[in-house]
Amino acid sequence: MLEDDPLEEKPCTHAGAYTAHADRVRLVAAADTDTERLEGFSGRYGIEDTYEDYRKMLREVKPDIVSVCAYAPERHAMVMDAIGAGVRGVWCEKAFATSLAEAREMARAAGENGTALVVSHLRRWSGEYERAKEIIDSGAIGRLTSLTAHFSGSLIHTGTHAFDVLLWFAGDAEWVEGTLEETSGGDLPWEIAEDPGGRAIIKFRNGAYASVHGEGRDYFNFEFEVTGTGGRVRIGNNRLLELHTPEADVNYTGIRELTRKPFPPVERKNIWAGALTNLMDVMEGRGVNMNGPEDGTRALEVALAIHKSSRAGGRRVSIPLGGDSEKFRIRSR
Repeated sequence: MLEDDPLEEKPCTHAGAYTAHADRVRLVAAADTDTERLEGFSGRYGIEDTYEDYRKMLREVKPDIVSVCAYAPERHAMVMDAIGAGVRGVWCEKAFATSLAEAREMARAAGENGTALVVSHLRRWSGEYERAKEIIDSGAIGRLTSLTAHFSGSLIHTGTHAFDVLLWFAGDAEWVEGTLEETSGGDLPWEIAEDPGGRAIIKFRNGAYASVHGEGRDYFNFEFEVTGTGGRVRIGNNRLLELHTPEADVNYTGIRELTRKPFPPVERKNIWAGALTNLMDVMEGRGVNMNGPEDGTRALEVALAIHKSSRAGGRRVSIPLGGDSEKFRIRSR
């Protein structure tokens, strides 16, 4: 139904992306336990083969590609069943899983079965974020020193988007220190029944640090400030796109201050179309997977490390996680 939003750039859903690429792919079947939604979907897209049981759909339709758009607690079983049914490509919503054990099993199964799997951390296919990454990697803002991320609550559902961007920009994380907003316990000692917001410090292996602010707010917010020894980039929603580099200060002799400069030209790209095109290219042996299961696992791992640190009173937690951390499970949307 997001395709009905008059403000969103189209396509803005999995189904919208499929129908926009009718030259390469056909949308042939759908499964949903909500019969009213299923009927609305089938009517909108002209789908005759509809199922309340996705396993039956996999057996009877034998699709080449499957989109897994259910909430996070169901994604592991759906991805594993799709891979087991011989699906060639899986487009999985984020967060990739609810635990590291799930994520690693899914990544391993995809690799062993030759299944192309893309995780829907969509900013990887954004022209704006792609240009920001090029600026950072080119050294135009010097050596990377600090990153700041702001987003509106939920460290898994929203936060994995942010952690994926931070890891894309800065490389592998070394350790995390963090605290959560109020949470409720789950059925097990290592289970969290909710997906709260929180805040954290992340140390990257390249020496840079990130400050993360993912508290609940009365408005939507998603933005980054990336600072190096020679400049700064700001990027986020609502067309936030800024580049700052040093110039001679107008108030003090011999001092250089950051001055806003024109941002380099950006190619406008549809992120949903980009994700689907990337998946199909990987399935056909062309190109590199821009956000595969390993990337999805790393973003989830940072969020889970913040949970673990918070439970230990903000103690520093090293990455990669090990031991009982595999069992940490967050019931995210």
